[in-house]
Amino acid sequence: MASGIIFTWVGVVCGSPADVSRKPNIVFILADDLGYGDVRCYNAQSKIPTPNLDRLAAEGIRFTDAHAPDAVCTPSRYGILTGRYCFRSRLHSGVLSPWGRPLIETGRLTVPELLRQHGYTTACIGKWHLGWDWPTRDGLAPSSTNGIGNVDFTKSMSGGPLAHGFDSYFGVDLPNYPPYCFITNDHTVDVPSVAAPMQKGGMNRPGPMVPGWNLTNILPEITLRAVQTIEEAAKSKKPFFLYFPLTAPHYPIVPATEFKGRSQAGDYGDFVAQVDATVGEVLRALARTGATNTLLVFTSDNGPEIVEIDPGAYDRIRRYGHRSMDGLRGVKRDIWEGGHRVPFLARWPGRIPSGAVSAETICEVDLMATCANLIGAQLPPDAGEDSYNILPHCWARN
Repeated sequence: MASGIIFTWVGVVCGSPADVSRKPNIVFILADDLGYGDVRCYNAQSKIPTPNLDRLAAEGIRFTDAHAPDAVCTPSRYGILTGRYCFRSRLHSGVLSPWGRPLIETGRLTVPELLRQHGYTTACIGKWHLGWDWPTRDGLAPSSTNGIGNVDFTKSMSGGPLAHGFDSYFGVDLPNYPPYCFITNDHTVDVPSVAAPMQKGGMNRPGPMVPGWNLTNILPEITLRAVQTIEEAAKSKKPFFLYFPLTAPHYPIVPATEFKGRSQAGDYGDFVAQVDATVGEVLRALARTGATNTLLVFTSDNGPEIVEIDPGAYDRIRRYGHRSMDGLRGVKRDIWEGGHRVPFLARWPGRIPSGAVSAETICEVDLMATCANLIGAQLPPDAGEDSYNILPHCWARN
């Protein structure tokens, strides 16, 4: 994929700095472990109804050869926010373990920091999994010994979203790692004071939990917060950037009651249907607030899961006839395409033509250069080294 292409559509010049007289809002929704074949507009044989994602495809562009930066979670998130592959960081394989230190380097330019420098308000709602500096009561490394551990939750954490360009944050580190609680900005909501029960289909890493913690409530709560963030940001004259990394359909598979039986692919399919409904809530919030000048992107951090859930991607084929990876070989953690080729939908009313399809090879690390082009910014040479502007490919139908 080459940068520097000049492509003109409806008065917007792409490949050279974009028209920045009206900077668009940017909403980036990142599903967790969603397969290429889970979405109906990619796989007509999918057993899961995805009307809101199908609407995104009908009203915008569907990329058929889009890729996550990695086949697992943390490195993909690092790549999305920094515009560089994770092999350039200290993490050369796997993901951050519980209580992991911040992965994004101090002083590293991120997408939210770039946008904030150019007048945007920035918010992160959802799963972080890029590390924190956790304060401890004994000055030792954080741990979950005896199910409670030594982390001091009465103090704020550093090194998280607020340290890397976000004005605000609400979410969880990830649903199956401690601490089992919500985090707002740089501190936990309430104090995790009891040991989490280890159970199949639930929390699978020992550690502290807020009493009464309910995994099923995570996705509805972050959806509500994302909608509230849009509603509040839309009142301002400033453009906004919302990075909305979902906790679903990642393990644990916990669809809300109203989504039970929504699909023909078991609890996993029902959870994907709930993800689709979350996208619908975002679309309605944008319409309700009049935030029409918004570039909305939806994608996934890697391919579908096969371990620690029942049934996994291969078992779903046998049990339900549902292929989460469509016809691709491989799943999450694999170097084959099923591990990293992902759905990628983008909608920008009045800019991206409806029903467009592109077979251009793109990657989620391209967010950095694309945002820079959108706002007419020049990236410094040590930022977004692996990122390319994909706007020239958003206007054409391949």
